Amino acid sequence: MKHKGWMICSGLLWMAIGLWLLAKGIFLIAQGCFLADPQNSFSFQAFGDVQKGATSLVSLALLLGFIKGRFVLSKTARRVCLRIAALPLPILAKQVYSAPYLILISGMMLLGIAMKFLPIPLDLKGALDIAIGSALLNGSLLYFRAAFSFRAVS
Repeated sequence: MKHKGWMICSGLLWMAIGLWLLAKGIFLIAQGCFLADPQNSFSFQAFGDVQKGATSLVSLALLLGFIKGRFVLSKTARRVCLRIAALPLPILAKQVYSAPYLILISGMMLLGIAMKFLPIPLDLKGALDIAIGSALLNGSLLYFRAAFSFRAVS
C-alpha cells in the first residue's frame, strides 16, 4: 500500500473505534440514567434531574472530546502522517507505527478494559467513552485531510 492508503487506513481505524465508543457511551448513559436505578446515577446526583443530567453529560463529553481531538490527538496524527510520508515504498505494516505509539495504544486499551471493573457509575463511564470517541473521530479527520492533500515526492 502507498502513503495515501496508509493514512486513509489509519483514519478509518480511528473513525471506526470512535464510532464504536460513541455508540457504547450513549448506551451506557441510557442504561445508567434510565434503565438502572436513576437515583444512583451520577447525572441525578449532580443535576437533580436524570434527563438534564444525561444531556449535560453528553454535551460536556462531546466538548471535551473535541478539545482533546483538536489539541492532543492532532499532534499524534500529524506525527504518524509525517512518519508515513517519510517511508520509502513499498511500505510494510510493521513500518507504519512506531513502538511508543503501539505501547500507547495498548495502554489505552488496558485502561478501557480496567474501566469495566472500577466502581464508576454507568453514565459517567458512558461520558468518558463519548469524550474519547469524539476525540478519535476528530483525529480521524486529520488523517483524511493529510491523505487527500498528500503529494508523493518522486
